[in-house]
Amino acid sequence: MSEDLYAKLDLTKKVRFQADEKEDRNTYADDNINDLRIYDNYLPEGKTQPKSQDNTTEDQQQTTSVNISSVKNHLDIAAAVLGLLCLVLLAAVTVLVVLLIQDKNYWDMERNQLQTSYNEIKSFSGNLTLKTNQLEKERDLLKAINNNLTNEREEIESFNLNLTLKTNQLEKESDLLKAINNNLTTERDEIANITSQLEKERNYLNAINNNLTIEREELQKQLERTRCPDQWIRFEDGCYLISTSKKNWTDSKRFCEEKDAQLVIISSEMEQRFISSFGPRKWIGLTDEETENTWKWVNGKKETTLYWTDGQPDNKRTNGNGENCVEVYTSAPLNTWNDMNCNFQTHFICEKILQ
Repeated sequence: MSEDLYAKLDLTKKVRFQADEKEDRNTYADDNINDLRIYDNYLPEGKTQPKSQDNTTEDQQQTTSVNISSVKNHLDIAAAVLGLLCLVLLAAVTVLVVLLIQDKNYWDMERNQLQTSYNEIKSFSGNLTLKTNQLEKERDLLKAINNNLTNEREEIESFNLNLTLKTNQLEKESDLLKAINNNLTTERDEIANITSQLEKERNYLNAINNNLTIEREELQKQLERTRCPDQWIRFEDGCYLISTSKKNWTDSKRFCEEKDAQLVIISSEMEQRFISSFGPRKWIGLTDEETENTWKWVNGKKETTLYWTDGQPDNKRTNGNGENCVEVYTSAPLNTWNDMNCNFQTHFICEKILQ
């Protein structure tokens, strides 16, 4: 077979390729090599084979068919074996790489653990050194404290001895104080008896003083009932205060009551003339707020004797409100009353009856 492959080629021969009746000459030889056929002395249609100068070519113009399928089979087997070897080699390399990576990770981990252990030992050594120094300092401190405690113990023993001496002295003084206390107790009992007698006398004197105080207050009240306060004017059995400020009728009434008095109640013609003498525009204690045209004094008494000025009362309404309170309106000697809106601001007269 090798002789057929390496035999000298006759370049004067024409070769025609045929592959499964396909005329596409760009088809790869490897795809259809099993069906490949080679023909000698192939001429295209319409052409004639040229004559050769060598007379021996006549015998060589016979069609020769070369079957190379056996070569292709050997090549396929070689390629398959080579591919298999490559796969085995690749697998071996992959296994080696994986083992190397695992070994590297293992040794890296071991190295890290050793480094960590080294660092921990180094840190522990440093801490141990610090602890040792600290303990040495504490030992020196404890020695100093022990020395101080020894000194203090000696001082306490000395102090205890002195305290024993002081205790004995105090016991003697205590006995002396007990004797003094007994004497003081006797004197206290005597003073308690004297104090009891003095308390009885004091209570007696307090009772006398209380009686005198009550009598004095009673006399003071009697004096006040027969005398008008400062700035009040007396008329018959009453005291009268003429206001210096202006208020409405309700506030005027409240002001008089706070003075333990009342808005003036006129009970006689003489009193009416006396009140009129103080001039016009002053509230008196008369109103018909409860019942229209039923005029009552601030003490609830109904008045029948009225001293109205001409044309009054007219109950003139201002801003929807009637005139329900009475004022001294004119300077006439007798008939001076006028009904007025209770919210009107004017002067007023307070009256306090003497008893």
